[in-house]
Amino acid sequence: MNYRIKYTDEAKRALHTLPGRYRQRARRIIEGLAIDPRPATAKELRDRPGRFRVRLNGWRIIYRVDDEEQVVTILAIRIKKGPETYHNLESEK
Repeated sequence: MNYRIKYTDEAKRALHTLPGRYRQRARRIIEGLAIDPRPATAKELRDRPGRFRVRLNGWRIIYRVDDEEQVVTILAIRIKKGPETYHNLESEK
């Protein structure tokens, strides 16, 4: 069964402002998370259990998986700038 995809406001804004060549790839990656929320290319974030990231060149798609509700929440899409890339994620409950 497929997972539903939800977006935080930050993630929606970031997806719409991604450069065109990355936007389509990001959408394909996110659609794939509905089928497999933990692909081999995903990495669980240290010190943030249940939060994952997928690389898209210099960008990171950061998300949370809720297996009970079968929901993948895209928390943010950010340029990788060091550890602070993963700080202050909206909806980090």
